[in-house]
Amino acid sequence: MKSYRTDTAMSALLSKDMKIVELIDLSCDVLPVFLRLDMQLPFGDRSVEELCRQYGLSSDMFLMLCQIYLSADVEPDVTLLEGEDLRHLLRYLHASHRYYTDVLLPSIESGVERVLKACDRKQSLIVRKFYDDYADEVRAHLEYEEQVIFPYVERVIAGLQGEVSIEQSMANHSDICDKVDDMKSIIIKYLPESCPTAERYELLCDLFRLRDDLSKHTLIEVAVLTP
Repeated sequence: MKSYRTDTAMSALLSKDMKIVELIDLSCDVLPVFLRLDMQLPFGDRSVEELCRQYGLSSDMFLMLCQIYLSADVEPDVTLLEGEDLRHLLRYLHASHRYYTDVLLPSIESGVERVLKACDRKQSLIVRKFYDDYADEVRAHLEYEEQVIFPYVERVIAGLQGEVSIEQSMANHSDICDKVDDMKSIIIKYLPESCPTAERYELLCDLFRLRDDLSKHTLIEVAVLTP
């Protein structure tokens, strides 16, 4: 028997009493939340509240992150969060950065190389430069957050006054999601048939994964961290 309730649209209503296994069964999209908060398997029959208590986390913050990954139009209620939640939120965002730089971007780079092997030299140079420039932009964006925004938040948590406000920091927060769509269009619409289809599909999966995760990442920073 399910431990969670549904709304009039039969969508699951996330709650502290919900079993972890049921939360994951709703959608595997929530798995990054567990991984980046370093929650170790197995979970047994623990509820959300029990698992969060085990890891010293706020159930409200954990469920907010899960809801962001489950819903495209969620509006996080930051009034539910407390100061200590910021420490765990920063740990989550740091882990997201490591996933982008250590896993996803290298996987996409390898995919680009495999796809371009069958393209002529001119096409290969154009596409490879487009991706390299984009990857550099993503890394610069993440480095800015690591060196400017996150240390600022850590100073605020410690009760110290920063040199700039978080709003001023976020004014330099460039949107790095749109160019992923440009890369996807190149792969789908313009590369010749000689470029291997199977490898193109694999590359597209990684690009969609990057776009979707970056959009969640941006929402967490803008709608949760900044307020």
